[in-house]
Amino acid sequence: MKLRNFKSPRIFLSLSAVAAVAGVLAMQRTGPAPNPEGVGVVFVYFPSLCAAPGDARDCRELPRPVRPAFDSMAACSAYADGELKREHNPRVMASCMKQREA
Repeated sequence: MKLRNFKSPRIFLSLSAVAAVAGVLAMQRTGPAPNPEGVGVVFVYFPSLCAAPGDARDCRELPRPVRPAFDSMAACSAYADGELKREHNPRVMASCMKQREA
C-alpha cells in the first residue's frame, strides 16, 4: 500500500470515525458498578406469628434478644428459609428488611 492511499478523503474519514468511536467508548468506562444497597446497609431478619397461616394481615413480631443481620438479601432469605423449616408452624412468617447500620 502506498502512502498516498491514506491521504484519500474516504480512508481519512473512515479512520477518523473509528478513532472518534474508540474515544467515546474509552471515555465512558467507569469501572465496576457501585453497590446498589450502599455502604452501611444490612438486611435484618424478622419472624412473625400470624393469626391464620399464610395471611399477613394479622401478624405480630416474635420477640428475640438479637435480630440476625446479613450483608445481602440472598443471605437473609436463605437464613429465613432454614428458620421456617425448623419451626414447622404454618402461622410463622419471615421478613428480611433493609436497614442502615447504626
